[in-house]
Amino acid sequence: MKKLFIVVVMSFLVLSACSKSGEDGVRTGKYGMMSEDTPQYRAVVFLRAVYNDDNIDRAVEMSTKRLGRIIKGFHTNKNVQRQLFSLRLDTMNTEPVSGGSMLFSERQEKADIEMKIIGYYEGDKITDLKTLSLIKVSGDWKVDKVSNTVP
Repeated sequence: MKKLFIVVVMSFLVLSACSKSGEDGVRTGKYGMMSEDTPQYRAVVFLRAVYNDDNIDRAVEMSTKRLGRIIKGFHTNKNVQRQLFSLRLDTMNTEPVSGGSMLFSERQEKADIEMKIIGYYEGDKITDLKTLSLIKVSGDWKVDKVSNTVP
């Protein structure tokens, strides 16, 4: 009986470790099936790193060297939100704006992705649009620039 219990627990641990995919199980896109190789996916993961992570390390990894140095200069996520995005939020959810689909994105080297950011700050709901400019560096999409979609 004890051996059976151990086998069941070990198989559960192995299966749960194997089932986790991508960046913290990010499910986005139509039916939650966006490919991890697209610039839209990288933009979603980058924004979640800035707004939901405890530190800026993952956001720096997903940035170009230039933007990474800028982000490191802000030291904390809250400062990055305030200075780089001009949008401070307590909780956040984001998705690419539809209509910005890119055909053959695996062949492109640059992409501008419009992101819809919905969140709450001190109980008030805030919706904003930001454009993330990404470039392909050594086969990986890196965020190069953040700008306001609507000036």
